[in-house]
Amino acid sequence: MARLDDVQYWWPHAARVFDLHGMEVGEGGVEAGKGGTFPTLICGDVVIKLFGHLPFWRRAYDAELAAMSLITDGPHVLAPKLLAHGELFVDSTRPWPYLVTTRMPGSPWEETALSAEEKSAIAADLGDQVRRISALVPPADIATPNGWRGPGLVEAAMRSALPSRLIAQIDDYIAGMDQVDRVLVHGDLMFRHVFVENGRLAGVIDWGDALVADPHYELAQIQLNLFDGDKTLLRTFLDQSNWPVERDFARRALTEAFRRQAVGLAQHRTMDVFHKLPRMLKLEDIATLDDLAEAVFGV
Repeated sequence: MARLDDVQYWWPHAARVFDLHGMEVGEGGVEAGKGGTFPTLICGDVVIKLFGHLPFWRRAYDAELAAMSLITDGPHVLAPKLLAHGELFVDSTRPWPYLVTTRMPGSPWEETALSAEEKSAIAADLGDQVRRISALVPPADIATPNGWRGPGLVEAAMRSALPSRLIAQIDDYIAGMDQVDRVLVHGDLMFRHVFVENGRLAGVIDWGDALVADPHYELAQIQLNLFDGDKTLLRTFLDQSNWPVERDFARRALTEAFRRQAVGLAQHRTMDVFHKLPRMLKLEDIATLDDLAEAVFGV
């Protein structure tokens, strides 16, 4: 979408949303949200997100609306609050639905200079939040990974930084993996979606990738993106979330990382869950997927 960050182009639509709900634009001007999939405008303390154009917009909108409604009405989860929702063009084949939420205070993890102690404190805060999120009763409007109908795990992995010799092992590696109880997951806890303030977690934004999935699905973006493979942070996160680290923990986490890659390619125009791996590890020294799982998720 060429005009994704074009504030002037999207502002008339955002202004109409304000009019529809009798809301006033706050002080501080209007700016575009960064790095998103759909056009997002930040207007003072309010955020307007428009959905449309892309083929998967309906599933993303349904997931985010359901998750935001649950979070706004439910127990304390650090996330924006849903203020309004609707459609710009009712009775149209292209209705351009929208969400209006509060603005998350603080700044993204990626834009904040954090000490090791602050990162550890935020990892613990995030573990507490994930424990709260996974305890929620997921609404029916949120899909499972199968609902996104993306490429197969091997095909998706071929569009990542993983070397082909490891990709060739995927089918055998995941064979016989039993299912666990599925829970609500945010699905995309990466460095742009985790906000921090004064050295602690402020909250998490962008719930359009929310799913009902194996809880290990959440770990791909946390460990491979947010934590940059730091196992000390991962251990802190797991301890605070009361995560049951079973003997097959690393294998299950890597299996769900393959699934996150496949679903990500259905959710977004591009996706590579593993793009940081070549900087984290000497992949030429990794002979098997068991070795990779232990190197990335072994705690």
